[in-house]
Amino acid sequence: MKRVETICGYCGCGCGIYVNVAEDDTVLGITPSYNHVVSKGKLCSKGWHGYAFVRDSRRLTSPLIRNSDGSFREADWDEALDKVAEGLKAATTAGDNTDHIGLISSARCTNEENFLMAKLARAGLKTSSIDHCARL
Repeated sequence: MKRVETICGYCGCGCGIYVNVAEDDTVLGITPSYNHVVSKGKLCSKGWHGYAFVRDSRRLTSPLIRNSDGSFREADWDEALDKVAEGLKAATTAGDNTDHIGLISSARCTNEENFLMAKLARAGLKTSSIDHCARL
């Protein structure tokens, strides 16, 4: 078993953790970092147990593009990003884009990352439609 030192991704606190990984790269569990300045060896229940998504069979592993009939098909990253750029260009007007574009950020991001997302929304995309889910 190897232990990979990292930061918990469940919220923006940034607790120090070790991910315990088997030889076949299966995540076995989480151990807190006892010397970490933020968590000091403590973790919330989500920090301890919130790693099941890593191997979840429902997790997306490639981009999906919606077909005209509503079904989805797999695509490569270049095609998917071109489709996103095309959609943003179509939604962008010369003025206020609040009725056309909205962004959703994450409670798992740091304050700085959420600030940058708000800046992108307001200054870059000219929309005040931005939200995030802080209900952990």
